[in-house]
Amino acid sequence: SELIVTASSGAFTDNVTRSIPVAPFGFPVSLNYSGLLETRASHKLTIPQSLTEGGVKAQATVYPSPLANLTQALESLIRDPSGCFEQTSSTNYPLVMAMQYFETHQGVDLDLKKRSREKLSKGYERLVGFECKEKGYEWFGGDPGHEALTAYGLLEFSDMRKVQPVDSAMMGRTRKWLLDRRDGKGGFKRNEKALDSFGRAPAEITNAYITWALVNAGEKDIKAELDAALATAQKSEDPYLIALVAGSLIESGRAGDVSPLLKRLAGMQDKDGSVKGAKTTITCSGGTSLLVETTSLSILAWLSDSNFAGNVEKGMKWLCEACEGGRFGSTQSTVLALKAIIAYDESRSKPKADGSVALMVDGKEVATLDFTKDTQTALDFNNLAAHLVPGSHEIALEMRGGSPMPYSIALEYHAEKPADSDTCPLELETSVTEKEVKEGEPVEVVAKLKNTKDEGLPFTLVIVGMPGGLEPRHEQLKESVKAGKFSFYEILGRDVAIYFRDLEPNAEREIVISAIGAVPGKWVGPSSRAYLYYTPEEKKWNDGLNITVLPK
Repeated sequence: SELIVTASSGAFTDNVTRSIPVAPFGFPVSLNYSGLLETRASHKLTIPQSLTEGGVKAQATVYPSPLANLTQALESLIRDPSGCFEQTSSTNYPLVMAMQYFETHQGVDLDLKKRSREKLSKGYERLVGFECKEKGYEWFGGDPGHEALTAYGLLEFSDMRKVQPVDSAMMGRTRKWLLDRRDGKGGFKRNEKALDSFGRAPAEITNAYITWALVNAGEKDIKAELDAALATAQKSEDPYLIALVAGSLIESGRAGDVSPLLKRLAGMQDKDGSVKGAKTTITCSGGTSLLVETTSLSILAWLSDSNFAGNVEKGMKWLCEACEGGRFGSTQSTVLALKAIIAYDESRSKPKADGSVALMVDGKEVATLDFTKDTQTALDFNNLAAHLVPGSHEIALEMRGGSPMPYSIALEYHAEKPADSDTCPLELETSVTEKEVKEGEPVEVVAKLKNTKDEGLPFTLVIVGMPGGLEPRHEQLKESVKAGKFSFYEILGRDVAIYFRDLEPNAEREIVISAIGAVPGKWVGPSSRAYLYYTPEEKKWNDGLNITVLPK
C-alpha cells in the first residue's frame, strides 16, 4: 500500500511516497509437496473455511536443472534470521554452489550471475568477520574457536575460492588451527570452553567430520586421521558416520578401502530411497534434516562407483520428495542436498528432451508451459492461487514429452494459528505485562521457554512476534546477552529472534524484552514460535500478543 504526502507553499510543491507492507490478520500456514515428475504427480489438500483476509498464495514449480533448484532454495533460505556464522552460510553456501554451476553451463542469465556474485562477495565479507581472535571460527566470533564449525567454514571457503577470491592467508590460518587441534591418536581435541554443553555430537562423528572437511579442502598429510576414521567406520552401524568416512577415502584416492563401506550403505537404504538408522549428525540434527544429511552423503559416496547407480537413483528420487519450498530442512541438510543434486547432474549422460508440463486443478487443465532441452530456469505456474478457494482440491502436474524433473507445490495462507508439532521438545508461553500502555511509556514482553526432555538440547531458537505498535529496546537486549541470559539476538521486522547455544535437561528460560509504546492503536503481533535450529520442521507456536497503545 502506498502512502503519499504532498505539501505546497506558494509556487513550490513537493511530495513523498512511501510503500507500507500490510500483513493479513492471523498467522502464516505453509503446505509443501514435492517429488520427481515422471508422467503425473497429484496431491489432495484442504483449505480451511477459517481463511483470513489475504487469500491463498500458491505456486507450482518444475525444475529442469539444478540451477532452478538453487535459485528457489536461495530465495527461501534468505528469509530466515541470519545473525550467526552458520545462518550467514545458509544463504552464502548455496550461492557458492550456484556459481560453480553457472561457470560450467551455458545459457545462464547474465543478470542472475551478476547479482549472485555481488551477494556472494557481501556474504564472504560477513563470514570472515566471525574469525576468532585466537583463530578458528565460532557462531558469533567469540573465543575460543569451535573445531567442528571451523571445519565447516574451511569446507565452505574451499568451495568458495573456486568462484570467488578468498584470502589465502586466512585459509592457511584456519587449516593450521584445525591441524594443531589433532590429538596424535587419529582424532581431534575439543576445547572444553567451546563445547556445546549439551547435545553435542559424539567424538567419533566429530573426528570423522573434521577429517572429511580437511580432505575436501585439499589436506594431504592426514593419514593417521583417515586410518582411525576407517577403523571406526568398519565397526559402526551408523550410516551417517560410514558415509562421511567413505567420502574422505574417495577424496584421498583410497578406492580399495571404500568399496566395502559403499556396500554396507547400500544395505541400509530403505525401499523409499532414504538411508535410515543414523543416530545423530555433526549438528545433532533430527527428523527430516537427519535423513536428508545421511542420504545426501550416501549419494555423494555412491556416485564414485557405477555399481551403485541404482542406489543413487532411488536416493535422488527420495531427496526430491524431501524438498519443501526449495529447501531441505536445516542449513547443513540443505547444503548437503544441493551438493548431491549438483554432483548427480554432472554425472548424468542422458540428455533432456523438449516437452511441456500441464497444471491440473480438480481434473481441469488450467495452464501449460513448454520447455526445451536447454531450459535452465524454473517453470513457474504463478496462476495456481486463482483456482483455489476454501474446500478440498486435487492439484496435479502432467509431463508431456521431456524427461523426469523435480517439482514442488507450495501454498501459503493465513489462519487463526499454525499447528504445533507433537515431536517438538520445547514448550513456549508468551505474554505482555500490560494490556494498555501510553505512547512513549515502557512495557515488557515475556517469553517462557522450557526443555521438556531429560536430556540436553542443541542450538535453540525462539522467535517472539512483537505487536506492531511496540518498539523493542536494543540496549536492554544487548545487556541480556552480556549477562548470559541468551547467546544472541536480532530484530527482523516485527520478530525478535533469540538464540540459545544449548539448553540443559529440563531447563527453563525466561526472556524479557523491554519495549516502548511507539504508535497509538490496537495491535496484534505475529505468532511466536520456538524450535531446534537443526530441526526446523518441528515448531511450537503461540497466539499473537494483543496490546493497545494509547495516545499521549
